Amino acid sequence: MKKIVLNENQKGLLFQNGVLKRILGAGKYTLFGGKNVEAVSVNQEISPAGCQLQKLLDCPDAKDHVSEVFVKNGEVCLHYVDGCFEECLTAGKHAFWNEWGVHEFKIVSTEEPKITDIPATIIKQLGSGFVTEIFVPDQSKAVICYDGMPVENVGSGRYYYWNGAVKVTAPTYSMRIQNLLINGQEILTKDKVGVRVNFSVDWKIVDYVKVFENYPNITQSLYTAARLALRDFLGGKTMDELLSERDSIGNEVLEELKKRAADMYLEIVSAGIVDVILPGEISAIMNSVLAAEKRAQANVITRREEVASTRSLLNTAKLMDENATLRRLKELEYIERICEKVGEITVDARSSILSQLTQIVGNDDKK
Repeated sequence: MKKIVLNENQKGLLFQNGVLKRILGAGKYTLFGGKNVEAVSVNQEISPAGCQLQKLLDCPDAKDHVSEVFVKNGEVCLHYVDGCFEECLTAGKHAFWNEWGVHEFKIVSTEEPKITDIPATIIKQLGSGFVTEIFVPDQSKAVICYDGMPVENVGSGRYYYWNGAVKVTAPTYSMRIQNLLINGQEILTKDKVGVRVNFSVDWKIVDYVKVFENYPNITQSLYTAARLALRDFLGGKTMDELLSERDSIGNEVLEELKKRAADMYLEIVSAGIVDVILPGEISAIMNSVLAAEKRAQANVITRREEVASTRSLLNTAKLMDENATLRRLKELEYIERICEKVGEITVDARSSILSQLTQIVGNDDKK
């Protein structure tokens, strides 16, 4: 004799000598004579350990307690319990206890990879095991491919596809203006000086479908075209020409890139030389030359000012020599400046103040 208790959230599968006899509900049972009970939860899919699922479904008691669904290959089943999505079922036979709730099943074919008739909120609950999500950013385009073959061109948005026999990919292309920076491009100038150039290109895609068909990596293709254009133009210039004609060289390279980009289904918006990096020894020489030039310019300016100052003094001296009144005014001006620096003046009481100041200044009438 054996006793067993089944709770409200359990069902019991009664076996006698290994053969399923009936389904038991919640309660307390006493078992005799080779009988045993397998307790299973009613809140999950039925998967009996003691027998095959079909044997349980064939049991007369199962008709009132079990909901079942069969999913074929190339299909999935959306399982709802009491109107709420619960899980996605794959190919095979599935059964659930009615005590769990009201079960609803929606069969969906996966032969067509694109998902169109399922709400996005449900799709997100399926997870990456069932669905591939393709996200195309704003101002971008994408080419949807099945096993590498293009089937559809799409704009910005989110797109969902079943994971199955077909592999879905989506090369995406931004339609915005993009920047390509070529750093440290080494070039040998016409006068055999090795320099490094940083070059910037602003570009955008004109026909993304043609780009997809002809250029697997459009950025790398543009990078190569820009490097070749730089070598062609800068290799024919001397170092001095490169430094003095940076803007015009940038415009020449821009025009060449526009011609090449037309065949690549691109538009070159702008391009130019950002930096020219000279070798260490050349840079030191250039700095020395520049310093010498600036010193020479400073010396010229100093001499020019000295000449102008001397000429001004000479003109003033001639005017003072020719005009005694002007000379006297100049003397008084200097005396005024001196007096501003003097803290006090001592005057002898034995003579007038005016005569003493006259002695200090001096009397030109005696001359």
